[in-house]
Amino acid sequence: MRYGFCYLGVVPVRKEANSSSEQVTQLLFSDTVSIIDEYKGGNEFTDSWFKIRNIYDDYEGWVDKRNILLFNFEQLPDTVNEEVIYIKLSVFHKYIISSPIAKIKMDGDIITIPIGAVLPDKVFSVSNRNFSLVEGSVIPMDKCNPLLLKAVSLLYLNTPYQWGGKSIFGMDCSGFTQIVFRFAGIKLKRDASQQATQGSNVSFEQIKSGDLCFFDNQQGNIIHVGIYLGENQIIHCSGKVRIDYIDNNGIKPEKENNLYSHHLCRIRRLF
Repeated sequence: MRYGFCYLGVVPVRKEANSSSEQVTQLLFSDTVSIIDEYKGGNEFTDSWFKIRNIYDDYEGWVDKRNILLFNFEQLPDTVNEEVIYIKLSVFHKYIISSPIAKIKMDGDIITIPIGAVLPDKVFSVSNRNFSLVEGSVIPMDKCNPLLLKAVSLLYLNTPYQWGGKSIFGMDCSGFTQIVFRFAGIKLKRDASQQATQGSNVSFEQIKSGDLCFFDNQQGNIIHVGIYLGENQIIHCSGKVRIDYIDNNGIKPEKENNLYSHHLCRIRRLF
């Protein structure tokens, strides 16, 4: 098994091995992946792709291989058990970016990276490349806890919606919750329907700040997720990251209006 290290700030992960294919998710700086397939087109330099599995959330897709450094990690097991690998890499990642953006120096180049990206250290080396944090603030990963959740979520207000996005430059609803919960020290899966299987069910009468609220369509499929803030407010990414009113039926963008934008179907508690 080969492993890769994302050395750029935000990298699209696509459904198919070409640059015009749908973005299904993103890698942030220092995300680590297992490489499960490779595609080489007519021009090996400009049309060569890795099919990857993100070790953090098991999500799969295709990335331009020029955006990945082959990753050598001492004693990393040659196994398909990604959970074992994740546990080892959770020690490898020591910090999380807590300012909206930060800057990393890679040899002589400066790379801008977003809040929520993780770092092995403030100074480190990967695949003969030297990296150092030169601007921005960080929090030690072992200091992440649910008390940070609300404050971090508010930093993303007015971030535009982007299908498959996970950064302050653009994100979707479940990308937003996944990254925010990283600051709470809780590993969420990638899609809303997957996140809805985590934690335990609570009723709206029992709801508290930090609970995840899930919403379905007319077919009963979960299509949206947001974070309850308390006092009948939810923060979620719909058009942009925004705060709206919520009751036991769903989200009302205008509290006085009886029109709902999303139908509430499930509430899950993770801490």
